[in-house]
Amino acid sequence: MKILKIEFQNINSLRGTHIIDFTKAPFTTSSLFAITGPTGSGKSTILDVISLALFNQVPRLGKISRKEIEEKGAILTRNQKEAFATVTYECKSGEYASTWSISTARTGNLKDYEMQIAEVGSGELLDLKKSEVPARNEALIGLNYNQFIKSVLLAQGEFAQFLRAKKEERGELLEKITGTGMYRQLGIKAFEKFREVNAVIKAQQDRIVVIKDELLENEKKKKISKNLQQKEQESKSLEATLKTISKSLELKEAIKTRKKEIQVLELNKDAEENHLKEFHAQFGHSLKQHEKLQNHAEDLRTWSHQQVELQRIKEDKKIKENGLEKNLQEQQKCLESTGKFTGTEITSENISDELECFSRKVSELQQKRSERSTEYKTLKLQLQRELENVSFSLNEKDPDASLKTLNELKNDSEKAIEALQKQLKNIDLERCEAEKHRLNKALEEAMNAKQEQDKLDQASAAIEKLDKESELLLPKIAAFPVEITTAENRIELFKERRDKLDLEKHNQVLRSSLKEHRAHLVDGEACPLCGALEHPYAEELPKQDSELQKKIVETAAELKTWTDKLTEATTSFKHFDDRQSVINGQKANLEAELKADLSQFKEKFPQFQIEENRDWDQLFRNYRTQLQQLEAYEKEYGKLKAIQTAIPIHFRLNGVLSEGVEVKAQLDKLYLGTDIHKDCGQFQQTWTALKQDHTGLANQLKELEIRIEKQTEIFRNLEHHLTDAVKAQDFSTIAEARKALLPELDYNQLRSRREKIKNDLDIHLNSLKLLSTQLQNLQKQDVEKTAETLVSELKQHQDLFQSITSACEELRRKLQNDKDRREQLEKLEAGIAEKEKQNKRWKLLNELIGDSQGKKFNDFAQDLSLSQLLQHANIRLADLSDRYKIDKPTAQEDDGLVAIDEHMGGQRRSVKTLSGGETFILSLSMALALSDLASRNVEINSLFIDEGFGTLDPETLDQTLDTLEKLQSESSKTIGIISHVDSLKERIATQIQLKRHGQGYSTLEVTS
Repeated sequence: MKILKIEFQNINSLRGTHIIDFTKAPFTTSSLFAITGPTGSGKSTILDVISLALFNQVPRLGKISRKEIEEKGAILTRNQKEAFATVTYECKSGEYASTWSISTARTGNLKDYEMQIAEVGSGELLDLKKSEVPARNEALIGLNYNQFIKSVLLAQGEFAQFLRAKKEERGELLEKITGTGMYRQLGIKAFEKFREVNAVIKAQQDRIVVIKDELLENEKKKKISKNLQQKEQESKSLEATLKTISKSLELKEAIKTRKKEIQVLELNKDAEENHLKEFHAQFGHSLKQHEKLQNHAEDLRTWSHQQVELQRIKEDKKIKENGLEKNLQEQQKCLESTGKFTGTEITSENISDELECFSRKVSELQQKRSERSTEYKTLKLQLQRELENVSFSLNEKDPDASLKTLNELKNDSEKAIEALQKQLKNIDLERCEAEKHRLNKALEEAMNAKQEQDKLDQASAAIEKLDKESELLLPKIAAFPVEITTAENRIELFKERRDKLDLEKHNQVLRSSLKEHRAHLVDGEACPLCGALEHPYAEELPKQDSELQKKIVETAAELKTWTDKLTEATTSFKHFDDRQSVINGQKANLEAELKADLSQFKEKFPQFQIEENRDWDQLFRNYRTQLQQLEAYEKEYGKLKAIQTAIPIHFRLNGVLSEGVEVKAQLDKLYLGTDIHKDCGQFQQTWTALKQDHTGLANQLKELEIRIEKQTEIFRNLEHHLTDAVKAQDFSTIAEARKALLPELDYNQLRSRREKIKNDLDIHLNSLKLLSTQLQNLQKQDVEKTAETLVSELKQHQDLFQSITSACEELRRKLQNDKDRREQLEKLEAGIAEKEKQNKRWKLLNELIGDSQGKKFNDFAQDLSLSQLLQHANIRLADLSDRYKIDKPTAQEDDGLVAIDEHMGGQRRSVKTLSGGETFILSLSMALALSDLASRNVEINSLFIDEGFGTLDPETLDQTLDTLEKLQSESSKTIGIISHVDSLKERIATQIQLKRHGQGYSTLEVTS
């Protein structure tokens, strides 16, 4: 597999369309190239394009979808609406181009991605759904996605980490790098399968315990079986008795049914006998007469048909004779009408020639008339176009009057122009458009000046209005401070009065609260408050002051009234004062604006002075009048020019019209129709049709005469034969016999009715005899008991039988359940034995590779993978450096990989002690080794190696590049090195350079 070309648009930071063609220079001269550029410029984007176009995946993100692009802002370049990635590659099957693309709908939303594969040679697309494209690329290339990125896109940075990792970490990294995670899964599966089988066996053993508890004991089972036998015997005896009683009841019901059936049959028999008598009375004689003539029926019908047919042929002959005579009359009429049409003498011999001559003559006149008509229409249209802006209507009936009208219009127009020239004496009529522009501009400036003066007037009016409002506010503002002071004094007064009344009210309340205690004081008993034994105030209690509450209410009302007045006065004062401030500010602004507007008006409109009573409307009317007069002059001047041009056209029009009238007169003498060829053709067709009809009628008349002669002879022979036959059957004439003969359908229907009546009567007689015999036999078998007695006995025995049957069913169910449980127990025990036998291999497999983490088998597999990888790595390392080999650690060494230093006598040292350059050499050899492993069944001719060259010293870098060049030359591989090392620019001439620009975009350039 070899990549031939990469083409992409708007992928990540690389905006626009980019093409990297490995089949063209400079890649054809040097297949070793570098992809260089600063960090973030888009070097890895080129690798993303390759994997995206082939597999719809990129190493950093995985599978790509519309949701992935929208949420992460990946792949599609910012602010762009479409993107694509195409990789053209060569494989064993041929050359193919795989494309991934995405675009934005008209709604602004991103569409889903699309993928396709085209055969490069033919350009034909493979018939694939987009989901099938990655799988087809995998089949064509021979590598799946994971193998591809490990064998073509080599991210050797992973191996640098792999070299220094501990054993546990190295296993995980190796699993990730080689994609051999299946071994861990196999170990887990073996463990889980063994656990699953054991769980099934345990569940079955638990089920066996439950079933054994539900089994019947032997004594109980025998007792149930014996009881069942007894119940079954009783059931059989009852069943026989039930059958006997049921049979007796059925017998009684059958006797009753037979008696009813016999009564019905006797009635039906009588009805059928009466029906047969009625049929014989109505149709018997007709059937007898018909059956006498049955042998001659066909001949009689033929005689009747021949008679009718002979009459019909004679009538047809008469019709044809009449038609022949009428045809000759129509031929003569046709010759006369044709002669009248052409105006010549017409005979049957010259009709066609005369019609053709007449048609040609008329056609020539029609052609000439059509030419004059076309010329007339053309001139008329030309005249109308010239006079489309002139109030003129062509008088086709009187052309001279029309021409006179044109001359009058010309004179009127000249007079109107002369009058307008006098009105527009100050206007340069040679420059009408410039004058119109000047007048329009003057009118526009006047209108703008009026608008500006209106604004000045409005501003002056607004200032005047504010002055008037201010004059009204000043007295109000001056009065409010007095009102506020008065209100504040009154509020203070009423507050003091309210406080005094509240204090008095409080004392009264205190006295009232002791009233109840004073009422209960008794001399000689201690007071609960002071302990006194005498209570002088207990006798005369103080009276409540009823006027105090009234005063408190009045004071509160007065206080509220003055408080409201203070609030109102304060609010109004603030409102008016604020409004006065606003007025002062607005007035100052308006005065400043008015002054500025006045200055601007004088600068802008120096030709107009500010006047209070200027008549702007009159000024506008003067300008508009001049404009209207100028437009009227232009219109009238154009009208005059049109009339002057139209008069010569009108002269030519009159001449053509005269010629056309003359041709029309000649044509009207000959022909007034519209289609001469059609009319002549109709005369010719009519004559031809009449001649053909005459020939046909003559032939048909001859055939009818022959048929009449033959039919007459046949009819006479048949009539002679039938005369003797009908007389032998007592009929005087053939007609009488034919009348007696019934229609075959009627005869068959009547005969069928007679046979049916007879058959129905025989059936009823036989059925009556059979039912009578059956009734006698049934009566002999009948029992003496009544039906009511038998029904009662049947009910009693059925109830008992049902009870015993239910008991038997319950006993059988218990025995069957026990049997089913024992069979289930046997199957479970056999199944457990079989599963234990099968589980031996799972047990062995679990012991060998199984554990819950899959670590046992994974470690074994990764050790084999590591050995194979190290073997290939050492082969690649020999090309890069003859100093080192890589080996697994021994039991005495730590668990890290070991580098064998051949320059130090095979000394073993940990790879952790290597320098950065040495580590890069070893990791690159392992990356190339993994590529060899992944592609051992597929020839890989394209490699991309990502980063790491910055750690190399110049000598090692040269050696590494020598090795890669050697690898490229030996295998014809295309090898790309991704790096930002400057020294690579000197060593590798062919480069794909990426440069960052503003707004996060980059550009791509191929240099050599």
